[in-house]
Amino acid sequence: MIAEYRLLNEKEERNLSRKEREMYYQKLREYCRGRKLKVTTKGALSIAPKLKGVTGKIAKKVTLILAGGEYIQSVRGIDNIPKGPVIFASTHQGILDGFVWIPSCPQHAIIVHGKETNKFLLMAQINTGLILVTKKKDCIKEREWAKLDMMTVLLKGHSIYICPETAWNLSPNKLHLPLNYGFIDVAKKTRVPICPVLLNYTYDNQSDKERITHIDICYGKPIYVAEDDNLTDKLNEYSEVVATMRYEVMEEKGIYKRNSITNEEYIRFLKGNFKNLSIGHIDIQREREGIHGSQEEFYIFHHINDIFFDENGSFLETEEVERLREINALEGI
Repeated sequence: MIAEYRLLNEKEERNLSRKEREMYYQKLREYCRGRKLKVTTKGALSIAPKLKGVTGKIAKKVTLILAGGEYIQSVRGIDNIPKGPVIFASTHQGILDGFVWIPSCPQHAIIVHGKETNKFLLMAQINTGLILVTKKKDCIKEREWAKLDMMTVLLKGHSIYICPETAWNLSPNKLHLPLNYGFIDVAKKTRVPICPVLLNYTYDNQSDKERITHIDICYGKPIYVAEDDNLTDKLNEYSEVVATMRYEVMEEKGIYKRNSITNEEYIRFLKGNFKNLSIGHIDIQREREGIHGSQEEFYIFHHINDIFFDENGSFLETEEVERLREINALEGI
């Protein structure tokens, strides 16, 4: 008999017969509906949904501050959002991600958020409810609790917002970083649809300020995961949707080419990233280590954008700068 409270890994699930797997999912869903939340903030299911309007107003004010001033916002694809509980799976570009989508989304969603982030930012998002996840490798039980909390929240009729990328995508022309499987597995076990979300920020290239002038938010068509579906296939389906949405936005604005970016313009972009990382208390080395699979061919042109420069605007001779030169040579730039 399978323990009703234990999460099986993918290999263990594959070893089950179809009937055993169906029974396991049924027992797991029953357990999740009745369990107490472990790493979710208090009031996330009771108070937070009632505060949707207030939370939206707070999120707008915080976005205005973090963007550095007034900005233009474009929202598309609202009609793609399914009714009922949804897994909003969003691209992950920076500190604004936890706020900017809230006013645009017609329904309340609880945010799956890194536990190690700046405590002030966590408090600023407490109104919408948080499922707190740790990136520490030795906290396996806490990560399991987070996954079970996601399932419990969804099975009780609430939505969640999650960023499947393994780190902030700080590249101006990278479609997305490597993706975690967790949200696909949660969708399969709970039978809840995934709504892909694209967040894309345009930085000011006309002044000396590191500010965001345009925000694009796109909701893609829902992805449904059946119990017999292959997780890799569904992850690739999600990847294609968000990559296509971002490329379409980039095409509208013009794709960055490194040989056409002046040092001054690029340094403003870097300063914006440094500022966001600092505000978020994000360790850039930990972010780099978190990008699993980054040596694969698909990700060969990714860089973390922590290039150091002097007061004259000249890039310092670091390993990252040398690596970018090699990449530029491969791209023919």
